[in-house]
Amino acid sequence: MDDDRHIEEAFALAERGRGSAHPNPLVGAVLVQGGEVVGRGWHLGPGEPHAEAMALAEAGGRAAGATLYCTLEPCSHYGQTPPCADALVAAGIRRAVVALGDPNPLVDGRGLARLREAGIEVELLNERWRARARKQNAPFLKYVAGGLPLVTYKAAVTLDGKVAAAGGDACWISCLDSRRAVHQLRATVDAVMVGAGTLRRDDPELTVRLSEGRDPVRVIVTHRGELPLGAKVLATARETRTIVLAERADGAARRILEARGAELIEVGESGLRAGLAALAERGLLDILCEGGPTLAGALLAEGLLDRVLLFVAPLIVGRGAPDLFAAPAVGAVADAWRLHDVEWRPVCDDLLLSGSLTKDGG
Repeated sequence: MDDDRHIEEAFALAERGRGSAHPNPLVGAVLVQGGEVVGRGWHLGPGEPHAEAMALAEAGGRAAGATLYCTLEPCSHYGQTPPCADALVAAGIRRAVVALGDPNPLVDGRGLARLREAGIEVELLNERWRARARKQNAPFLKYVAGGLPLVTYKAAVTLDGKVAAAGGDACWISCLDSRRAVHQLRATVDAVMVGAGTLRRDDPELTVRLSEGRDPVRVIVTHRGELPLGAKVLATARETRTIVLAERADGAARRILEARGAELIEVGESGLRAGLAALAERGLLDILCEGGPTLAGALLAEGLLDRVLLFVAPLIVGRGAPDLFAAPAVGAVADAWRLHDVEWRPVCDDLLLSGSLTKDGG
């Protein structure tokens, strides 16, 4: 069907904004007139033209009578750019095919209503496409629903569920292609997060090196804000934005972090949930956790993990090595955390497992 072909292209266009559109959603738009694509657009980021506006600019007068294919409901409010719904009405489009309504309270059906009021035929696509749109914009949708970012835990793990050898050595569990894939992923997320233990043990840079792309914001989770003075993330905090989440920090720790160029956020006893909310308020909606078992276990236990990406390597290291999650064990299999929408794919000798995480099989 032509509708499927054109909305598929709109989804592909939306992906061009990944890594730059935040905190705005990814949106792609295609304008079709007489079976010919006359305009294409995608949103690159705050202050940049919206996807629909870009498509209209390319189409010019050929937008009159055209059909719009869009991955998300056109906006209906003034922000940094004018309302797209009004622009579409003014251009005289005949039909709008939309994958998903925008739950943002500033939109939430008003964009579609504006089109219908102008006599434009509006069609919302079926659940298959809605699910595709929800997956594409999962970080934005989670933030709109509850003020928290989407958190993905990434780890390299052995066949027996260990993330390092008994002595702490983890170089390298995964193969080179897997490590390249991680750097590609870093280039698309808003922030990479680790705990202070990982920082002390591995001294990671948390930058993009084995792939092209911009560096994500680096987030370090610690109790008191005390970090190794020689840590690479502190040495480069003025070049690559670095945030330290701490329950509390004394004056000395604060002065050291500020002198290095890192931003300190104190969250008190509210802990990880408050810290994640603070990151979301700063526009960091897509968080990749590369921390060790302690941080991963805390996120899991508090219900703050949304996705899991595991590079499973064909290695066995044996008893006594650190486990994937340092979380309290459940008493019965029925009470376990369960992944859904599970996918497996080979990466050199590894297998990459991805899935969404809920409890009770949800």
